[in-house]
Amino acid sequence: MTDADEVGIDLSAPVISRHSVTVTASADTVWRILTDIDAWTTWLPEIPYARVETPGPLAPGSVFRWSAAGMEIESTILQVRPQKRLVWRGYGDGPDGVLGVHVWTLTPADDGVEVSTEESFAGPPVDADNASFQEGLDTTLAMWLGRLKLTAEAVSAS
Repeated sequence: MTDADEVGIDLSAPVISRHSVTVTASADTVWRILTDIDAWTTWLPEIPYARVETPGPLAPGSVFRWSAAGMEIESTILQVRPQKRLVWRGYGDGPDGVLGVHVWTLTPADDGVEVSTEESFAGPPVDADNASFQEGLDTTLAMWLGRLKLTAEAVSAS
């Protein structure tokens, strides 16, 4: 895979969610907030902890551990294009749990940046209860975008 190759969600997954929002802030500001994984808990109170395990800047292969929706998650960065695109893949509650692939895309907009996110969920727990996972993912992604918007715009205003 080259850096030019697009890495994306699993389009065959039983649960897929896509959301976007325009943020009145620079792509650099949004990117710094989004990629400071160790600080996610400061603007995402639903996440009890988030910690990058791999030293150095985020890069393909970097691993981070976090908790969300009662799941312990280990994620691996798949793609980093600064101020443009961040992709990770992770398992919630181990390899027999929920496999999520999450893509964040930042696109310049007239009054800031359009932030789009999409995620796919697959795995035995998802197969057993698609509807609940779909509702939960839709709610979570919309909430993340709302909190990212508020945080980035507050940083820009200060």
